[in-house]
Amino acid sequence: MIRKILLTATAALLAALSAAARGGFAIVIDPKSYAEARAEVEAYAAAVRETDGLTPHILVDRWGVPDSIRAALRRMHDDSRTALEGCVLVGDIPVAMIRDAQHLTSAFKMNQKMDRRRSSVPSDRFYDDFGLQFTPLGRDEGEPYFYYSLAAEGEQRLEPDLYSGRIRPTDVGGTSRYEKLRRYLRKLVAEKRARPQLRRIFFFSGHGYISESRPARMDEKAGLYEHFPMLRGQREAIGYMDHSDVNPVKEHLMNELMRDDLDFALLHHHGQDDTQYLNEIAMPRMPRQAREWIKAYCRARLQAARERGRNADSLRTVLEGQYDLPASWLEGWDAPTLLRADSLRDAALDLHLEDFAGYGFAPNCRVVMIDACFCGSFHLDDCIANEYIFSPGRTVVCIANSVNVLQDKWSDRLVGLMAMGGCVGDVVRYSTYLESHVVGDPTFRFADEQGRRLDELIRRDRVADWKKLLRVPEADLQVLAIEHLHRHGAIGSDELLDIFRTSTSALVRMQALQTLSQINDANFIEAIRLGVDDSYELVQRHALRLLGSTGNTALVPALIGVCIRNNTSERCNFNARTALSYYTADVLLPEFARQFDSPTVKYVHKDTVRAVIEKSIRHNAGKWTEDMDLITAPDTPQKQRLAAIRTLRGNCVHAAVPRLVAYLRSCTDAATQVALLEALGWHRLSTGAPLVRQAALDMSRDARLAPEVRHEALKTYNRLK
Repeated sequence: MIRKILLTATAALLAALSAAARGGFAIVIDPKSYAEARAEVEAYAAAVRETDGLTPHILVDRWGVPDSIRAALRRMHDDSRTALEGCVLVGDIPVAMIRDAQHLTSAFKMNQKMDRRRSSVPSDRFYDDFGLQFTPLGRDEGEPYFYYSLAAEGEQRLEPDLYSGRIRPTDVGGTSRYEKLRRYLRKLVAEKRARPQLRRIFFFSGHGYISESRPARMDEKAGLYEHFPMLRGQREAIGYMDHSDVNPVKEHLMNELMRDDLDFALLHHHGQDDTQYLNEIAMPRMPRQAREWIKAYCRARLQAARERGRNADSLRTVLEGQYDLPASWLEGWDAPTLLRADSLRDAALDLHLEDFAGYGFAPNCRVVMIDACFCGSFHLDDCIANEYIFSPGRTVVCIANSVNVLQDKWSDRLVGLMAMGGCVGDVVRYSTYLESHVVGDPTFRFADEQGRRLDELIRRDRVADWKKLLRVPEADLQVLAIEHLHRHGAIGSDELLDIFRTSTSALVRMQALQTLSQINDANFIEAIRLGVDDSYELVQRHALRLLGSTGNTALVPALIGVCIRNNTSERCNFNARTALSYYTADVLLPEFARQFDSPTVKYVHKDTVRAVIEKSIRHNAGKWTEDMDLITAPDTPQKQRLAAIRTLRGNCVHAAVPRLVAYLRSCTDAATQVALLEALGWHRLSTGAPLVRQAALDMSRDARLAPEVRHEALKTYNRLK
């Protein structure tokens, strides 16, 4: 009864919002694509007006330069007559390749001295986030790639003003880009006008992802029911498939995604622009299988050696001795029939670009989120996400990543908005990663009468509305409310900690923890302490990752408590070991002894278990200390010092920060100062961050320093302030 009253209250609040005002939506398209698909583009614009309640504006790109397109979008956003809230980039629209902004990605840390096309991030945050500022660095002649450096003077965080999407067909596969565009827009318009309801969802986990943690996937299903509460009690409303269910799993996954009644799929696995990595070679269960597995493994090693120009015969001798193999096992290892069989077996393990045509794979799931590296590399001639939307199936949107991605990110944040009629573009707009993109139509939405009123809620952005939404039962509305209240400075850390302590929603607790990390005060530290024991695996996992990021010694008892706990999930164990590496042994070991030697800690063979855990702590503690020492040692060669500084970006012994800051201030080499400033700027949550922030501010104002040093110092200060 109480839930029914609350649901009625939610509907009443949304109904109170006027849906009369229309937001604007820009369809940015190159002249040739517009000429070739004018009728389809205009039909799409009409569908946007009728089904989404938006005013479409077709903006033909006469400039061919990202800066001009961005300026036009910004003018339309700021002008109340157009009130732009989203855009889609259609056809041959230039690609912004972002440099010096890796801190805005979840995981991308490539050395920018490498080829600039590979070491830049293709990102449409250039077009949709006006708080960022950029310095142009030229373009690749004959290619659509324009390079930009993130400027220090602008924002150093992501808060996009628009939602955006990419529809970029190319001529690969024997079909012209214009025919692909026409076909896609026709099926898109048909799906938008059909207004499907979200009734069936599916999630998948591939090998090696988040340490193949089963508790994580068990809890994920509970979280999906929070995102989509209307699916509770419905038979087979949420389906799941694991890579270990069958090997190879590829055809089973394709069959599931071709279901005509499937609306949303969330795929967790590793990836490349041309591959979804699903399986590894099945582990043997019988002696004969073990023999064939070993032989296949050795053939792969030998083939790889030959391809690299190494002596395969010598390696064969090494392998036979190393594994005590009979010589007969590797006789004829390079026979064409064997190598072909190996190649076919390997191809069957994963889903490749050529499988769409080769298998007749036409996915029908309307929206597919691919939680993997590189599958959304829309800037290339082809990528996995493009194949999904340009296939003849009914898939019209992919949410995917243009570069590599952190396994531990909150990948399904706010996907429940889609169940309320919210557009797909908003899911990515709030994900705030440089690499995350909508490939396809960002306005696509499932049918729900609340949808337009949800748009209006976001459009009005009033504190009073968000305050009311903190009390509604829908978890994603509460998450959205916390996000906007924080942006307005209208929710404090005391209230957030209280929400974290008391909320029965795992998703709301996750948002409270994430928002507290932006505030980074004593309440945040308390939330971490509580979070490592949370009932939801994702909250535990993030709390442990944040624990390592702070280096706060008050959290050592909580960390050790996790380390000695039996049956911790695989990924939480991984994050705990990582956190240990940011503390020193002299801090960790006394606490371990205090806790483990308590009579309340009970293990069979307790002394043996004690030795194992203590060995792990000693092995991990201060793991990066040697790199910290290399940075500050006066006789370290510069190449080695810069390599050590690069490791600091992802790993920091917090106790070493004062020493690193002192070295930064005294160093006279500009290249080293720039690299160290950039690396220290990654540690916003560190107990040493105030020292870094003050040093960066001082150096940004020091006219004696090189301009590039002052620029990086300002950027680091703005990242940490």
